[in-house]
Amino acid sequence: MSLLGKRLRRVLLFSILCCSVSALGGAAEITAQIVQVKIGAILASNQSDEFDARLAPLEKQLKLMKYRSYRLLKEESQKVQRKGNATFDIPGGRSLVVTPQDSGTKQLALRVHLQEGGKPLLDTTVRLNSGNNILLGGPPHEGGALVISISATAQ
Repeated sequence: MSLLGKRLRRVLLFSILCCSVSALGGAAEITAQIVQVKIGAILASNQSDEFDARLAPLEKQLKLMKYRSYRLLKEESQKVQRKGNATFDIPGGRSLVVTPQDSGTKQLALRVHLQEGGKPLLDTTVRLNSGNNILLGGPPHEGGALVISISATAQ
């Protein structure tokens, strides 16, 4: 694996770990069959000091990534059945598939699969409380890095 590939993998895994830990907490057991999944594609860079006001609820999490500029490129929401798929087009010719799983816990479990063309970039399962979000920091994009925010709410 190339040095860039290893670095990208470490950044993705570190971002998932940091944001997943912040999503832990006590909530009622999740039994809903419909999950509202919302994604945001964010360009993080050091090319300016711009901070998109639409990202204010995520500011503390984003600032952990140590970039100076954050701009929302795309936001989309879908309702999906548990074990169904929500597929999102992500800037840069990438696609994100989010599949709510049975977790048997007080948290939502989401299988997250990010790919570019036919090449998988990330395939993992994350857990978060209903209504919370995680940030996936990752692939290079337009002189910065693409950060993907994923939130899920049981309905």
